[in-house]
Amino acid sequence: MRGNKFFFEKDQPYHIVTKAIAGRKIFESEEDCLRFIFYLYVANIGSPARNLWRQDIEKIARAILNGEKISSKFILNEHPPLVYILDFSLVIDHNHLYLVPTIENGIPIYIHKLNTAFGKYLSVKYNLRGGIFTRRYGRVRIETNYQSDAVSRYVSIINPLDVFQPGWRQEGLKNWQKAFRFLKNYQYSSFPDKIGARKSKILAPDEILEKYLTLEVDSKVYKEFVRDFLKQKLKNYQKLFLE
Repeated sequence: MRGNKFFFEKDQPYHIVTKAIAGRKIFESEEDCLRFIFYLYVANIGSPARNLWRQDIEKIARAILNGEKISSKFILNEHPPLVYILDFSLVIDHNHLYLVPTIENGIPIYIHKLNTAFGKYLSVKYNLRGGIFTRRYGRVRIETNYQSDAVSRYVSIINPLDVFQPGWRQEGLKNWQKAFRFLKNYQYSSFPDKIGARKSKILAPDEILEKYLTLEVDSKVYKEFVRDFLKQKLKNYQKLFLE
């Protein structure tokens, strides 16, 4: 903190949570998710080219997720990345980002660009008035490797499971194999990247991920960790019916 304002230090990891006002469901449709992915990438390096068609934006978003080359005619590259993105997930009415600013206070600059662009899109599409997101986003400074592993797991595993099976945190998972397949195929989180099923253009370069994340360096080891984690959550569900 500096004065009364939260200061985001360069090269320091932070967990950021942005929620929609009144629990508005902003990530239910594929189109809305793809639009957010588009801005998630573009806001970090510049701005969209003018007069892009909706179909163009969706196509570009899929290319971003698949790690394909993006034509300069679609995106104006205006500056180096404001942040390194270590993890992300979209979860119905909010999103989680695990970020490292590359410049001092790079995170608020990035989040402002991202939320303004996506909020404008939602307002026009659904004829909404007023703000889309709560005024303040949650932010937590990550100080230790233990915190980092916990945040990465929370962002890319625990939260997407809320989409797969609402209420699983209280009930436990019904089927860990289906849960794993869902995580692997859920395109709107960093999990597919972490297990080597995808190489999106969203996440930071490998050398940055290896510097800040200790758990996911080896995708095979990480897969085994995730399977064990899901099996443990399955036991919680089974216990409800055995007691």
